[in-house]
Amino acid sequence: MILPWKNNDSEKNSAFVAAPEKAKSFSDRAEKAQSQSAFDVALFYYASAVKFDPKNLTIHDAMYLCARQFFDAGSKPATSADVRTLDGSAPLDKLAVAELYWMRDLNSIDRALDMLTAAVKAEQFPFGAWAAPKVFNLLSVALRDKPNKKILIRAKNLFIEVNAWEEAKLCVETALKLDPSDMNLDREFKQILANRAITASGFDRVDGGTGNFRDNVRDLDKQRAMEEADAITGSVGSEDRNLERTKAEYDAKPTVPDNIQKYCVALRRMGTPEHEATAYRTYMLAYEALKEYRFRVAAGDIKLQRAARQLTGVEEAAKIAPSDPTAQATLARVRKAVLDLQSAEYRERSTNYPTDRAIKAELGRILFELELYDEAMACLQAAKEEPKMRVSAAHMLGRCFAVSGWHAEAIGEFKEALAAIDLLQADREQPIKYDMMLSLIELARAERSAQYARDAAEICSMILRKDISYKDIRQRRKDLDTLVKELS
Repeated sequence: MILPWKNNDSEKNSAFVAAPEKAKSFSDRAEKAQSQSAFDVALFYYASAVKFDPKNLTIHDAMYLCARQFFDAGSKPATSADVRTLDGSAPLDKLAVAELYWMRDLNSIDRALDMLTAAVKAEQFPFGAWAAPKVFNLLSVALRDKPNKKILIRAKNLFIEVNAWEEAKLCVETALKLDPSDMNLDREFKQILANRAITASGFDRVDGGTGNFRDNVRDLDKQRAMEEADAITGSVGSEDRNLERTKAEYDAKPTVPDNIQKYCVALRRMGTPEHEATAYRTYMLAYEALKEYRFRVAAGDIKLQRAARQLTGVEEAAKIAPSDPTAQATLARVRKAVLDLQSAEYRERSTNYPTDRAIKAELGRILFELELYDEAMACLQAAKEEPKMRVSAAHMLGRCFAVSGWHAEAIGEFKEALAAIDLLQADREQPIKYDMMLSLIELARAERSAQYARDAAEICSMILRKDISYKDIRQRRKDLDTLVKELS
């Protein structure tokens, strides 16, 4: 079998003409959204830029960095509504959509392979080669405990399509360990090794290549090290190598912020309590030595994540024994302790970053959970001034008004939140409408108003038609029929 070689300039023969100025416009908007921590919005704009200048790997680099930040912040996979305005019939449209789906869900091997498939169909082979090390890094972790030859073969074929011979070789090596008797795979492995050697030597380049084989292999090894350092989830053995490298750099220059950050990230990726504790101490030492508050925030994040894991464990135990008063009391106690810890942490952050609306919004949510509604309202009103926070902050502010019995004000906030929803926030619509329905019901009863009851019934009907299983919406519909008749 002769393995395919892809011409990196094959897209020049298509009718597509790049529009770098339009791509830059979208990239600029993406960078602005990213600077405001609106990572989902930023990723959408980066994907839009890809459609206009797909060969510009700088755009993909920036998008991947944004995706990693989104992942660290607790990313949420994209829905069909999130990509609807981006989609189209052209192969580049499909590539932009596939890339956005993966960037919103970086640990999904299916999304990653779908993206490579779209890259091949769009003849974006340089992009595919750029993505290949990241995809293999993810693949090696995903299949670590449950190897799957079928997925390895699929990935191998895609890597070959984009001339990613190193990743193709690694896939075949892993597949042969699973099935040493596959002679066809063994023969293909030898051909892949040959093509990898040609790529490393530079003889496949238009200019005949520069440098020698040994130098280019070192370049491949260097690239692999860089990918391991940047990966969300490392390949087998890469976590240890990455930790060793970053620790050596940190030990040599422990006051260099970049060394501190890389070392602590490597520690946290090891996934053990001991490594996590070391990362916490390292961040705190950096904060005390350099007085850079971001290191104090990073240490605080570790503390909060530990508490959240403890709460999750207690919640699972409480679910198993819902009628056990001891389990439920323990859950209430731990939940309160975690909320108190979160409150203290975010109060301090709000003091140090008084203009950060995202911190205000999160503090408002925590204070709401603690039933400190007046303080929560002040935080949420400040957060609402930030456009990207308007929907969530207005919704939470409306809930504060509602539990305080100010239902007219609550309805006003819910309406404002609904008016600010865009395609990227479509999933928020149902919860906001439901809460507005509840406030309309309370207002109808308090003022004996049939009109408020009818308004609530109309919203209830909208929710019911969209999702009949949503919360207790069926019973609400019956209750509202009775209320409308009573007040009419």
